[in-house]
Amino acid sequence: MPRHLFAYSAAALPVLASTALGVAAAVTVPAPATPARPGVVAGNGNANDQLSCVAPQDAAGIDAILTRAGSPLAGDGRDIVASATAAGIDPRFVVAVAAHETMLMTYAPAQTINNPFGLGPGMRFTHHRDAVRYAARLLGRHYVGEGRSTIPLIGSKWAPVGAANDPAGLNNHWAGGVSRYYAALGGDPHQPVTLDRQRGTSCAPGATPTSPTPATPPAAPAPGTGTPQIVVWDGRAPSVAGPSAAEGGDPATGAPATISRFAFPLAVPADGQVRYTSGPCTAGQACTTPLESAPMAHVVAATDGTLTPATPAEQQAGVAFWLTRPDGDRVGYGALASYAPGIQGGAVVSTGTPLGRSTGSLSFTWQRNGADVNPRPLLAATRPSA
Repeated sequence: MPRHLFAYSAAALPVLASTALGVAAAVTVPAPATPARPGVVAGNGNANDQLSCVAPQDAAGIDAILTRAGSPLAGDGRDIVASATAAGIDPRFVVAVAAHETMLMTYAPAQTINNPFGLGPGMRFTHHRDAVRYAARLLGRHYVGEGRSTIPLIGSKWAPVGAANDPAGLNNHWAGGVSRYYAALGGDPHQPVTLDRQRGTSCAPGATPTSPTPATPPAAPAPGTGTPQIVVWDGRAPSVAGPSAAEGGDPATGAPATISRFAFPLAVPADGQVRYTSGPCTAGQACTTPLESAPMAHVVAATDGTLTPATPAEQQAGVAFWLTRPDGDRVGYGALASYAPGIQGGAVVSTGTPLGRSTGSLSFTWQRNGADVNPRPLLAATRPSA
């Protein structure tokens, strides 16, 4: 279940005893209370038993399935197809996610908030069509747009194993469950779920495909052992591809852009792994760098500054909150699996202050004077990618 909202707490703000290079004390972060997802499996007399093969963009066929299932989404086939197609996603995959998360929205709590996809936790929509459009854009921009186009890779961010808001371990079954429902709809769960790769996987209405071997999520980066370390940039000039902000240069001078007393945003043990891509920014991605780690890695303040929630538009772009420095620079973080006490709008933090725990994929971005600066060179100069 993905989280896209900046959480609030009134508790006192903890600060690590040391912000210098070296070992930092582990931080105990309480998991927020979150309703469990139903995590149903087809074949138990529920709405998902009505799934059958349909062509990727057959809106009428999708509507027929939803009608047989008694789903509140019945009649939304055209919206599902249009929204998913605009995002480059196979519409059947959107249906498969709704099947796994909320039994095609026949799960009563999902109906009260018009949320068939388990977005949130607990995101409320005015109408379920708004949730369909939001989910399709989210998948297109922040999953497929970041290179996560297969069900296991999508699941590693959408429903990370070990997340604090999944105490029952339901996320362990996300990739296998979605794969099963996607295959029942005629999709190939072993291929990317993009529309261009799935156009040829349709089948005749009423046909039953061979059940696939459940997809296995990829191994997360090694968590490591020992105490998490906060790594602070040592002052060496980052290696940039060029003078532009998209290449890591300062927008005013063209010199490699840096932040004084910059700390790597994730604190993991010395033998733990953090992976991220290098190179210039990808067009349309606002220079956001996803930092992949083992789930529940400690997230820390990369610099001194004040925390502010992102706007709704910024949240849709993948930024949950900003950390704004006194000089006006600001770094943005994606949503966390859980937040440390006191992490709320207006809180003033120092480099190394614990912010919470990562889902296993932490989005990180940087802006200077309104320009998006590629953070990867400074990240690499601080802690190279595994």
